[in-house]
Amino acid sequence: MNIEAVGIIGASSTGTALAELFVLNGFQVRLYDNFKDSLNISMAKIQWSLKKAGKYDLISNIEPIQEYAKFNGADIVIETISKTIEERTLLFNKITKEITPQCITCIYCNNSGLKEVLDSIASLHEERTVGLNFLRPTRHNKMVEIIKTEKTPDEIIDSVDKMLAKLGKASVIVKDNPGQIVERVGRVYALAALQVLYAGKGFPNEIDNAFKEMSGAAFGPFEYLDYVGLDHDYNSCLKIWEALGKPDRLKPSELELRLVQYGQIGRKSTIGIYIYEDGQIVGENPLLPNIVKYLGLRTCSKEEIFSQIMRPILDECKTLASEIMVGEYDLEKAIKAAFGWPKGPFAYFRERPDLLEIKKTSEFENLDSF
Repeated sequence: MNIEAVGIIGASSTGTALAELFVLNGFQVRLYDNFKDSLNISMAKIQWSLKKAGKYDLISNIEPIQEYAKFNGADIVIETISKTIEERTLLFNKITKEITPQCITCIYCNNSGLKEVLDSIASLHEERTVGLNFLRPTRHNKMVEIIKTEKTPDEIIDSVDKMLAKLGKASVIVKDNPGQIVERVGRVYALAALQVLYAGKGFPNEIDNAFKEMSGAAFGPFEYLDYVGLDHDYNSCLKIWEALGKPDRLKPSELELRLVQYGQIGRKSTIGIYIYEDGQIVGENPLLPNIVKYLGLRTCSKEEIFSQIMRPILDECKTLASEIMVGEYDLEKAIKAAFGWPKGPFAYFRERPDLLEIKKTSEFENLDSF
């Protein structure tokens, strides 16, 4: 099936970036949102971007819509915003009445599972529905997770994969599970860094710098956490933790919850782990010493900090690979794209097995025991 006409649900930042990408690559696009102001802002952004690129003539290939009937004729309809299952049920019950039986529907899957949605919305056809997780920033990140079920035909995956390739994106095919690859590993990444901080093994900037120096990563775990938003990270972690039966290794961080309760959720609120001005870090959150009992108490080597963060990630990747039968190559490809790493966790292990072998935890690791 050749995809040419695309319907996008949601004039969010993801929806706007996707709409622009599709237009730039020759697709016909209809962008839906139930808020007129959101649509107007989204269209203004797209118009501005097309003008700057010298391709304003392509604006005729996109139409903002607020009627479900306008999805008729679409080859694929892509959801780009997170809604409750009740909201999704109402939305898709109306949309599926308007689209053709051949139309592919794509569910927004980051921390939610595809099966959860399909089990709740009878109007969606499992054989023609897949999940998509566009990694942020959507416009520039080249990786997309395609989530399938046992009933997803190969030709549907192939059609979606070819569509994404036209956008300049590579895909990883993922068997449906809570958090998929990136969201699940991302939560372990954040939790491991928060545990290092809580154990008094450095200030946020020291931990970030140590991790970047050892890994060659573009940014450290706390820079990543502030970028995705502490509210997103905490809520995602909570949902994945519950869906997997509340394992201790994925228990949400109380430290993070405190900051979320204070509204200090990262770059978008100008304060999270760090303080921001004009999008740049200008200091560390002065509230941290009140929350983290042993903040910066110890002087730790960069090797110790790196191993304390990477080891849980490596363990989670091994668990995830066995659960969803995904290969090491695809795991590493998704993780490198999501976190800005030059290598994946298995490659780091092959380079430095001395740092990433599982070690017994000493009682001295627990500062509260003294």
